[in-house]
Amino acid sequence: MFYSTTQKPTATSTMVAAKHNLRGRIFALLTLSMFCAAFPAQILAFSTTNLQLLYGSNFHDNYYGNNTSDGKMTTLTLEHFSTWGYGDNYFFVDLLSGHFLDFTGTPSGSQSRIYSEWAPRLSLSAISGHDMSAGIFKDFFLAGQLNRDGQGFHAEMVGLGVDLTIPGFNVLSTNMYLRKDNFNRATWQNTTVWNIPLGAWLSFEGFIDLYGSDNNGTEISTQPQLLVNLGKLAGQGYEQLLVGVEWYYHHNRNLNSNALQAMLKWIW
Repeated sequence: MFYSTTQKPTATSTMVAAKHNLRGRIFALLTLSMFCAAFPAQILAFSTTNLQLLYGSNFHDNYYGNNTSDGKMTTLTLEHFSTWGYGDNYFFVDLLSGHFLDFTGTPSGSQSRIYSEWAPRLSLSAISGHDMSAGIFKDFFLAGQLNRDGQGFHAEMVGLGVDLTIPGFNVLSTNMYLRKDNFNRATWQNTTVWNIPLGAWLSFEGFIDLYGSDNNGTEISTQPQLLVNLGKLAGQGYEQLLVGVEWYYHHNRNLNSNALQAMLKWIW
């Protein structure tokens, strides 16, 4: 959808421009901070990286491009999370393989796609010098996110995040963003991530994205994972290899797509 850019500036458009400038400055700060953190490794408080291999056979999601002629798709994911003195940093890159169809269901001739997200955050406690924890609220963050794929899609987000301390959760974090992508006007997005241990060797983890769109209503995207830690299960003390399933689910008013995937996860 295209929008006119020939209108004269108004008070509203000036305010919108100011908001864009503010978002740009915050994201520039986040970007600079994360790049600075990437080099002096000694300031990293925690860092984990993993490689995931996933396979499913019911992919018919033309909105996200995960739509193949036989429904089959293989995904190789590189995922990283780290914390440092002034916040944390998360990114993943998906390499996807299958006989892809375009939005209309016509073979695209492509058998591979790439998709990535980068989500840095700055701790308000760290940058203010004051502990902002209170009750279940562990810390608050300035949060940003960049989404990209190899076909020209892009989304930029800036907002606020909070880490929560809830019994039974290893991780519970939620971020509320102002969102702009190249298919919709400026809107909102909420992203929540979690990790719940289920005994000594089983875990339930994942994310859920909720965001507004111009024509599809509220988009819902989630990929929860149920994982068995094979090393812990065998009692050998090796915790790097996990096996399990991931449920791919994407819903809007025009689509209801889901696929169950088998997965392997190697952590180092």
